[in-house]
Amino acid sequence: MCFLVQFPILIFSLYSTQSQCSFSLSHNTLNIPDAPDLFSEAIELVEQGQLDEALDIFHALLKTDSNNAIVWNNIGIIRFRQGEYREALNPFGQATDINPEFTNAWFNKSLALVHLGKDTEALRALDKVLKLNPRDKAAQSQRALIVRKMAQDSDTGKTDSHSAQSQLRV
Repeated sequence: MCFLVQFPILIFSLYSTQSQCSFSLSHNTLNIPDAPDLFSEAIELVEQGQLDEALDIFHALLKTDSNNAIVWNNIGIIRFRQGEYREALNPFGQATDINPEFTNAWFNKSLALVHLGKDTEALRALDKVLKLNPRDKAAQSQRALIVRKMAQDSDTGKTDSHSAQSQLRV
């Protein structure tokens, strides 16, 4: 049996119901003068599928502001979209270390953990989301899917990454 696992999406708009990804970056959250322009450029590159180039820009932004949870989350999202789930964990973890109330980073971390077969850890990350926002329907749904997956002794254990990608949060 194949389980649908939600997946972190991208970093484009303030709130996109179409892609189900939220994004709340004000120009003041990055402490460098050109940050809004660089950030916008990185987002355009992501939209064009130029993930490595976008990643370079996000890493450049980190050199001037390494404590920016939003930038770390976006790096994790790119790694996740590249199928590099293990490499996505560190940026998501950095984001949650910087801002322990950043529910999107906790949610995204849970998705990467599921893809790595670390369901128990994924549940812990989702529990953080639900502690901060008990009404988070996506986190509730994702948690239920993981619990169901863990309860069934199935041979597949695989996820539908297309479904997952539609759920990444910025």
